[in-house]
Amino acid sequence: MNNLLRYFRISVVLIGLVVILTAGGDAYLLKYQVNVSGDFIRSDELGNVFLVKDNQLTKYNAKGEKVHVYSNLLYGDITYIDTQDPFKILLYFQPFGQIQYLDHTLSLISTTIDLNRYYTGLPSLVCASYQGAFWVYDPIIFEMVRVDQSLEISERSGNLQQVTGYSLDPNYMLERDNFLYLNDPAVGILIFDKYGSYYKTIPVQGLSSFQVFNNKIIYTIDDEISIYDVKLNEMSSTTMPMKDANSISVCLSVDPQLLFMLGKESLFFYQIQ
Repeated sequence: MNNLLRYFRISVVLIGLVVILTAGGDAYLLKYQVNVSGDFIRSDELGNVFLVKDNQLTKYNAKGEKVHVYSNLLYGDITYIDTQDPFKILLYFQPFGQIQYLDHTLSLISTTIDLNRYYTGLPSLVCASYQGAFWVYDPIIFEMVRVDQSLEISERSGNLQQVTGYSLDPNYMLERDNFLYLNDPAVGILIFDKYGSYYKTIPVQGLSSFQVFNNKIIYTIDDEISIYDVKLNEMSSTTMPMKDANSISVCLSVDPQLLFMLGKESLFFYQIQ
């Protein structure tokens, strides 16, 4: 039964990917529009979208309804949010080196983690990892380090400039499907296994963020959504339903699949036909 459920879930994701690949402007149905501004958005697998504005995080459900708000005046702006676990959302306040975890109601669920206690130079990037751990990228020694729930180091990548041969200045990091993805706009997306061992580089340049579903990387360049199949080394693209979006996010694990787009003054909720 578990194998059947796993097969069904993967099939749904793959169907969603095919829909996006074949979709044009008519294949996106605008369902809701919320008049709001923000810095960027992220979505979870339950169809919720999270809007970051300075030091505030706002959660909207799939109907465009504001359901929860969280803000923190102590640590500056929110620089990163990881929603891979909808019930344990990771926030990173990079200027002050603070990590927080929130539950599905955006309530604080653990003591704030102060990375100043462990690093002389603040990590530039943080992302969630499996079993409640997290990864940090230390730009001083060019290394990724996995920290477990006990705040002990469980994995180290080693000096990435020596390992990969690239002089790196990464801006985004994400773990999904037992792989760790590190983005450098000038190089591309570097892929590592869950232990931090280098696998390969995808030469897609100029990105600031992306999503990963079933080993397929979803990202935007200009007014197009593109999907890169890591295993087949194939890429396909489609035109987005609106131009000049500041940030986008997709959710392919619900029915119907959803596309969220943040404009200058509004957050748009599209249904993928």
